[in-house]
Amino acid sequence: MTTTPLLSTARTALFAPASRPDRVLKAQSSGAQVVIVDLEDAVALQDKSQARENLAELLTGNSEVGALSAPVGVRVNSPRTQAGSEDLRMLAGIGDLGLLDAVVVPKLEEPSQIRAVRSTLPQIQGIVGTIESAAGLLRLEDLAAEDGLIRFATGTLDLAQDLGCTLDSRTMDAARARLVTVSRALGLAGPLDSPTPQFRDLRPVQVAARLAKEDGFTGKACIHPDQVPAVTQAFEPTADEIEWARSVIHAEDGATSVDGSMVEAPVVARARAILDHGQD
Repeated sequence: MTTTPLLSTARTALFAPASRPDRVLKAQSSGAQVVIVDLEDAVALQDKSQARENLAELLTGNSEVGALSAPVGVRVNSPRTQAGSEDLRMLAGIGDLGLLDAVVVPKLEEPSQIRAVRSTLPQIQGIVGTIESAAGLLRLEDLAAEDGLIRFATGTLDLAQDLGCTLDSRTMDAARARLVTVSRALGLAGPLDSPTPQFRDLRPVQVAARLAKEDGFTGKACIHPDQVPAVTQAFEPTADEIEWARSVIHAEDGATSVDGSMVEAPVVARARAILDHGQD
């Protein structure tokens, strides 16, 4: 098991269906910082049993299609469902979970869902909770306080449907702001933005990723390898941002302003964050 879960800070996370282990291995060469093997939405009900077997073989190094090159995250079905309970039992039956980076819990609404994962898999070091409903939004503080939760993710389409609003509404803006604020206040990494459906025309992906970064999200999930470079670029500092940050650091001990802005502690902190981010 990795000391610090990749999913705690990853800016790019690529979903791959457990029903297609070949795609999981291909996803690991996509450039994404972490691959999330999906047992939930990407797997049809009739295929879930085989998907669990495929995942177990990948995690134990017994897959016929090849070996994992790095730890992976796993999105289980909701622990409140039979499928989710079976997912957790399967994982608990694997002796060495060194290749399990973190567990992604969908439709997170109650602390009991996190506790179910922790009690079944006490050795795991990270749980990412996906907020997809008003009930989940209402309990963010309680959820963030649970042992093992390292980050929130968003399920934008489901959340908008549950809230009865459009994706670009002020209601969704408020929901996303709440996720960012609670994460920051309670010491979690910034949330992971949900995937953008388009993968042939990458302009919507680029726009959504850039807006997510501006809103305080610190990463974005992808559903196709072609989306990964666009998301990676969007979350990297621009050339203008790096130039500005260097000018601030250079002027810190002398000038009182840069480009008409006072060189005060918050400005310096932002500049250092940009330069540190660019060196990752």
